[in-house]
Amino acid sequence: MAGGKFSKPRPHRDEERQIEQAFRQVTGQAPKPEPPVVHPSFDQEPDVPQQSPVSHNTILTEQAQIEETFRQVTQQPPKPPVRPTVAPEPAFDLLPDDMEAFFDEPQNQEPEDNPPDFLDKLLAFVNQLTAPGSKKQTAVLLGICAVSLLVIVVCIALFFGSAADPNDGLILDNVYLADIPVGGMTKAEAINAVKDAASQTYRNQDMVIDLSGTELKLTPRDTGAKLDVKAAVNAAYDYGRSGTQVERDQALALSRQQPFYIGLLPYLDLNEDYILDTLTAYAQDSGSTLTQPTYGLEGKEPELSAEKFNEQAPTQTLVIHLGTPGIGFDVNDVYEQVLDAYSLHKFLVSVENIESVKEPDTVDLQKIYDEYYIEPVDASVNLQTFEPVPGAYGYGFDLEKAQKLLEEAEYGDEIRIPMEYIAPDILDGNAFFRDVLGSHQTRHTSNENRNTNLRLACEAINGTVLDPGESFSFNQTVGQRTSAKGYKTAPADASAKGETTLGGGISQVSSTLYYAALLSELEITSRRPNTFAPNFIDFGFDAAVSWDLYDFTFRNNLGYPIRIDAQVSGGYVRISIMGSEERSHYVMLDYTITKTTDPKTETKEFAFKNPEGYKNGDIIQEGITGYTVKSYRVKYDSATNAQLSRDYIDTSEYKTVDKIIVKLLPEETTAPTEAPTTVPPTTTAPPTTVPPTTAPPTTVPPTTVPPTTVPPTTVPPTTEAPAPAETQVPTETQAPVQPQTPAENEPPVTPAVDTAPTETQTDTV
Repeated sequence: MAGGKFSKPRPHRDEERQIEQAFRQVTGQAPKPEPPVVHPSFDQEPDVPQQSPVSHNTILTEQAQIEETFRQVTQQPPKPPVRPTVAPEPAFDLLPDDMEAFFDEPQNQEPEDNPPDFLDKLLAFVNQLTAPGSKKQTAVLLGICAVSLLVIVVCIALFFGSAADPNDGLILDNVYLADIPVGGMTKAEAINAVKDAASQTYRNQDMVIDLSGTELKLTPRDTGAKLDVKAAVNAAYDYGRSGTQVERDQALALSRQQPFYIGLLPYLDLNEDYILDTLTAYAQDSGSTLTQPTYGLEGKEPELSAEKFNEQAPTQTLVIHLGTPGIGFDVNDVYEQVLDAYSLHKFLVSVENIESVKEPDTVDLQKIYDEYYIEPVDASVNLQTFEPVPGAYGYGFDLEKAQKLLEEAEYGDEIRIPMEYIAPDILDGNAFFRDVLGSHQTRHTSNENRNTNLRLACEAINGTVLDPGESFSFNQTVGQRTSAKGYKTAPADASAKGETTLGGGISQVSSTLYYAALLSELEITSRRPNTFAPNFIDFGFDAAVSWDLYDFTFRNNLGYPIRIDAQVSGGYVRISIMGSEERSHYVMLDYTITKTTDPKTETKEFAFKNPEGYKNGDIIQEGITGYTVKSYRVKYDSATNAQLSRDYIDTSEYKTVDKIIVKLLPEETTAPTEAPTTVPPTTTAPPTTVPPTTAPPTTVPPTTVPPTTVPPTTVPPTTEAPAPAETQVPTETQAPVQPQTPAENEPPVTPAVDTAPTETQTDTV
């Protein structure tokens, strides 16, 4: 058999003895002592083909398989031959006397110096039993068949057992346990080799640590070093026999090219704490000042569950001891070297750089924070039973403050950092309100009175909780808007140009709430659009309210409570509806304008000199466009964003307002009682004696009145009042300046001739 120098001869098989015992039990013959039978090895049997070497362990396995097969065939337990005092009852009639005599005096006598062995007797016995006319012929033939089947099964098991193991039950070549070669050995051989090489060393040899001339010894009694030899050998045997087929093939190929070492540390029973403590104490006693930073929590750990949490309970303190630089060896580094030496079956460690100055490790605050940080847990709701699930407080420390303390500290200092409680966002009382079901915000104006009304309305509805099936009324929740409650007179719309009322503007709050309720898919029970199209929210999503006319209401149609959060901040009205989200989709709102009605332009007449001070073309009322709008709720899949539906909500009608501009009537004038000093009297002059050039040149500058615009016939011959303004050119009292620009859709006004003095023109502008 092939193997290393630790190989042993193949053990003798005893199948023949088992067959003999079975035969004697079947025939009722008491077993007789036989001389020992020694069969030649497989290598000496010329009739048996050469097989690959079989290991001792494989032989033991084969023997177990043979015993099991024999037991199944003969129905006998696999136990040593039994020498009964009383012969068992035979399975069939005992043999006649002549057959018993056959064993005492066999027919073919051999010389006494060469007695026939058991196989020869068995052969003669079989020949006689199988002779024609024998009563036992059938039973013997059955026995022979059983034995033949047993031999065939054993041969097949041996063949396939050898073929399944690539290394024939041996440890792969070039495998080492530490420095002990075990490649090519059986398990038994490897166990003996490891025991011989390592057992006594671990139990009896000191570990010597050379610290630059100073030796430190660790005795086996103190370290408790003890090697589990069988476990180590099993690890060596498993190399190349575990893992995937590819991994096994690679290990087999590598074992033929290079050594493979297996460390013994995993199979050593070793007091590692003693080794580390000894090195630490020695480093301190030998004068080394190098220390590494340490940290830990001081105090009793508090209870953080919301049900048992006590805010008054003291927190723990994180204590960090900073390290110090020094001359000496790094205890942790030497400790690792010692463990490596034990693993490699070495008992001498030489430590270098003993005298070098070393800095302690830096303190990683983020690592410490991550180690001790406990994240708070929000209270939640069991959506199956709608029962609240308590949360828990978190635990940590102020990382920024700790970093500042660390930067200010010196080597060897102690830093104490108190731990802090971290409250969850949602406690038990708000367990149902952890998710935003719908939220919206609208920008408000700079009108302080209007913003005051918005704030008061938000404060009134903020925190309102609706149980399943409960309805919400804006008017009932907010109440009547009175000055006693602090409401102000302000414009109703966001343009600050509309009609002012007490509490004006709070429809912006109800409209923002309506938008959030639609996103939450709550049931809207009452809603009325504003009279005119809003400018603070999208068309179709406003909800007008009036204390004595109309209200905005909705119902909680969900299976759990909801809460309204409302506030005015940062220039916006912000409203959210909180609850427990269980939808697998999200909602967006959309609208379509189905009709647009443009405003008309109208004029309103005012006297030329009106108490309102209007000028021609002034805008009294801006036009407002009217709309017909349809609103929709659109649902999208939360995972894919695919549109699921587009549902109609409501139709909103917004009125049109016409534009109104000012039209001034012409100024009414009367004839002067005295002629102006700058114009000669005309009462005594005949009409034919007043040419156009009789007026003094200083009264009508050429640049003001062109000569062609004043024909001679337009001057009144007498002091009577002039004709009406509609049909006659105004007199000299008419305003000298061009009238205001004509308003839209109004014909322009023809300027009148001005003969008034320059001072009068300036006053009438």
